[in-house]
Amino acid sequence: MNWCEVRAAIRQKYVDTYDASEADHYDTTPGHGLSTIEVESYWSDLQRVITLQPGSVVLDVGAGTGELCHVLLRVPGIKLSALEPSPAMLAKLPAKLPAVTPRSGFTDAAEDRRHFGPSEFDAIVSRQVVCSLFDPLQAFKNWHYWLKPHGLVVVIDGLFSREGWAGQGQAYVDVLPLASSQSLALTPYLLESVGFRVQAVEWMAATNATLNESGSRRYIVVASKQAEPSEVF
Repeated sequence: MNWCEVRAAIRQKYVDTYDASEADHYDTTPGHGLSTIEVESYWSDLQRVITLQPGSVVLDVGAGTGELCHVLLRVPGIKLSALEPSPAMLAKLPAKLPAVTPRSGFTDAAEDRRHFGPSEFDAIVSRQVVCSLFDPLQAFKNWHYWLKPHGLVVVIDGLFSREGWAGQGQAYVDVLPLASSQSLALTPYLLESVGFRVQAVEWMAATNATLNESGSRRYIVVASKQAEPSEVF
């Protein structure tokens, strides 16, 4: 087993996994697609830790077919962009959510920084993305660059077990650093190491209440951009 596969190989595996057929199936797969009650739960958990102002410029990183976008669009006048590397997943967004601006690309390499300019967003939000980053530190540096001063990063993820990466997921669990982290401390620690100031680390109480007993508990981290890029890179 090669525990350190090259980035290009991991990226190709992702694109191959989420082809047109899987993209069609994604929204109805437990853990990926959000039911009506889960949308309400996500909205409740988000409102408890963050207030997005009307007209905020927001990026959903690793947006998939736009499940989290449904939640974020509840903010009045929000200007929402979605960054997603799977062409098949991204292709579903315009019909489902015409108000969202789609953008193709990954986020965790130095060259990915070119997707957006400096200080473009008031907030960057991710859902079940951090666990699948090949290079989480580089991703967080990119997010820091894209955020306006004092902008917010909001990480929604879960403490997934090795066994939770079933089927095709077994191709990822030993090459992605945060695939099976079991500590709430790791994500905020990494965010702080690239210049963010952590404001909240909490369990998603409403969301976790909707999961069955076998579901991995979801958490949320909110951090603000404090240091200038020159101070941390």
